[in-house]
Amino acid sequence: MNRNLFTKEKLLNYLLIVSIVTITLIGLYYLGVISSSILNRLFGAIRAVLIPFVIAFFLSFIVGSIATWFEKKLKMNQTVSIILAILLGIIFILGILLVSILFIITQLNTILVSLVGLIDNASLNSMFLELSQMIGTYLANNNISSIIDEIMQNGSSIERVFILLGSLIATITGFASSIISMIVVLALTPVFMYYLMKEKTLIFTSISKVAPKSIRHHVVELGRRSDSVIRKYFKGQGIMMMIIFVYFSITLGILSFFIDGFSLYHVVIFALLMGLFNLIPYVGAWLGLFAPMIFLFTLHLENQSVPGYDNIYLIAMLIVLIIHLVEQALEMSVIQPNVIGKQVHIHPLAVLSSLIFFGGVFGFVGVLLAVPLAGTIRAFLEYFGELEEQRKKQESQIAKIEAVQPKGSSKGKKKSTMI
Repeated sequence: MNRNLFTKEKLLNYLLIVSIVTITLIGLYYLGVISSSILNRLFGAIRAVLIPFVIAFFLSFIVGSIATWFEKKLKMNQTVSIILAILLGIIFILGILLVSILFIITQLNTILVSLVGLIDNASLNSMFLELSQMIGTYLANNNISSIIDEIMQNGSSIERVFILLGSLIATITGFASSIISMIVVLALTPVFMYYLMKEKTLIFTSISKVAPKSIRHHVVELGRRSDSVIRKYFKGQGIMMMIIFVYFSITLGILSFFIDGFSLYHVVIFALLMGLFNLIPYVGAWLGLFAPMIFLFTLHLENQSVPGYDNIYLIAMLIVLIIHLVEQALEMSVIQPNVIGKQVHIHPLAVLSSLIFFGGVFGFVGVLLAVPLAGTIRAFLEYFGELEEQRKKQESQIAKIEAVQPKGSSKGKKKSTMI
């Protein structure tokens, strides 16, 4: 191991190089050599490739275990098992998205219908009558011909119209580019996943060979530790999701026997969503709670006029909240320390900081992958710390040997060699 690789002087040199490159880019930007549009295009191109690669890299750890099971247990060809595992993953994700979207649309429709039903017809008719009178009065005072004449006579009005049209076109263009970027990510992610699962060892061996020979073994060791951290994290998350799914399936299932309209189908969907949302640290658990709470609230709006059903759904919402609080207490005190804590040791402050940072860089994908990315960075820092400790131990051992060695021995050796 090269003990002089990560000395303070070398780290200062690396920091100096990064600073020079950063200052150069900033200087070129302010001098006008590089415009903001060029930088935005550059970073946009990097994000367009980096985001699907990062998603595929982390999903390959989950889907890869399924492909390995197909290959070993069902004796499938490696290529067939990988393609089948990717297809199953895509179907599962699309199924969850479809069920979630249908649920949201249904609940919003029910809430709107219930809210409209709360307003009596007389009030609704009078409101529409007043609105139509206001529109008629405005059109009478500001007829269309006078507006057209004002636009034709006033150049600033025409300019404002063109500015409005320009902003509208920019909004539509931005929305279209976002849709295209999403399609590109969805198209590239399975392709990256396939090659990462099929030739992961070859890819990372090739990457390590690009590095100089003096640091090649460090690159290999960092890759090995990153692989271990990410595998342990997703293993722990899988166990956590199963525990949460079983917990809410049992508790909400018992509650469903006492609530009309709350079927076992809804119980399974809500338990599955709350387990999946748990992938987002801290915030995800409360996001998953919205699904059963909104559903029970819509049932309350639908049945509040029915005798005996005026408060039962509100009580059910309170019970669901208590069930969720109990689960959070168990998760923080028992489940998480024994499952995730043993797999990836990360301080809660580091988790929150990584959520903010990676969420700002990669968006929602960064929020999902913040913990494994933070765990990887922690593994890197630990490795660098171990190298520094080894260097200090070697220096102390050399110092002890030199202290024990007689002072005149080196001079005697020099004289003997001269003779």
